[in-house]
Amino acid sequence: MGVSKNIAAVRPPFAQRVTLRDLAQKAGVSHVTISRALRNDPSISAARRNQVKKLAAEMGYRPDPSLAALAAYRFARQSHKIQSALAWINRYQDPRQWRKFGELKAYWAGAEKAAERFGYHLEEIIWPPDSPLKRLEKILETRGVRGILMPPHHFPLDWSGFDWNKFSAVRFGMSVRNPDIHAVTTDQLRAVVMAMEKIRQHGYARIGLVVPRDFDRYLGGNYVGGFFAAHELFELGHLVPPLATDINVYAQQPKKARQAMERWLHQHRPDAVLTTVVEVPNLLREMGVRIPQDLAVAGTSVLDLPLDAGINQSSEMVGRIAVETLIAQINLNERGQPLAPCRILVENLWQDGKSLPPKPAH
Repeated sequence: MGVSKNIAAVRPPFAQRVTLRDLAQKAGVSHVTISRALRNDPSISAARRNQVKKLAAEMGYRPDPSLAALAAYRFARQSHKIQSALAWINRYQDPRQWRKFGELKAYWAGAEKAAERFGYHLEEIIWPPDSPLKRLEKILETRGVRGILMPPHHFPLDWSGFDWNKFSAVRFGMSVRNPDIHAVTTDQLRAVVMAMEKIRQHGYARIGLVVPRDFDRYLGGNYVGGFFAAHELFELGHLVPPLATDINVYAQQPKKARQAMERWLHQHRPDAVLTTVVEVPNLLREMGVRIPQDLAVAGTSVLDLPLDAGINQSSEMVGRIAVETLIAQINLNERGQPLAPCRILVENLWQDGKSLPPKPAH
C-alpha cells in the first residue's frame, strides 16, 4: 500500500497533460515559439531550441497523439497547394538513360504520387557531368528545394564540397554509397531466399545463380549471400556454384560469356536458374537452350529482365516510402548527413510466369 501511495503522489493516475501553453507560460514565450522549437525550426536559435526541449523533458511534456492524428487526418483531406519541389538528381551522361530501366521508372512513379499527395512537386534536376557541384547547389537553393532524392547511377558520384546541411536527403538502394544518408531499398538478400524457396516448391532441385561478381559486391554481397543462405535454410542438397563473371562480359565480350555459360551448364547441369543479367535469356536461346523446356529461368527483376517469372521488387512502394521518409525529415528540419543513417528495407514479391513453370512430374 505504501508503495502505491508513493507512486500516486509522484504521478497521479489522471494527471492533467502538460500542454504547449504550459511550456510557453513557464518559459515566458509564445506557444508558437515553443512549437517551432520542438520541431527544430531553424528560425529559432539552437540555444533556444535546446532550452525548450530541456524544459519539456523536465515538465514531462508529451505530444497529444489524438491531436496529432487529427492534424494528420485534416492534412490528408486537404487539397494541397504545391509547396516546393523535391529534387530527383540526374547525372547520367545522357539524361534520358535512366528511363530505360523499369525499376527506376517505378521508383519515380511511386515518388511522384507520394510527393503530390503531400503537396510537393517532384522535379528532375539534371546535373551535367561537366557542371560544377556548387552550381548544382545554387540551382537547388534558387528553386527552393529542401529535399533531395538520390537514385542509383552506374558510377559513384563525387559530392566533395557539397553543403548537405542545407538539405534533407534520401538515397535509393545500396549502390548509392555517397553521401551516407538514409536509404530506402528492396531487401535483396531476403528476395533471393524467397525466390529460391519458390523455385524449389515448383519442383526444381538443382538451382543455379548467374550474377556478376563485381555487381554483387557493389550491392553488399546480397545476391550470393541469399543464395547460400537459402541452401542452408531449405537443405537443397545439390549445390550448384554461382556463375560469377565480370559485369561487362555479357555486353562487351559475348563470346567469352557464352564459353563460360557452356562450361558451367555442362559441369553442373542446373534445372533452373535465377539471374540478375539482362543478356542471359537471349544468350541461352542462341546456344540452343529452350526456356523452360531445357532450363527454367527466373529474373531478379521482372521489370528489367526479359522474363515473366521472378522477383517483383515492389519498386513503386520503394519510391513512395522514400518520399514519405524525406518529407518526415523536412517537417522535422532534419538536414545534413545523419550520425546513424537508417536503412529501410522493402519486401519483395514473387511473380509466376511461363519461363519458370511448375516442373512436370515424371
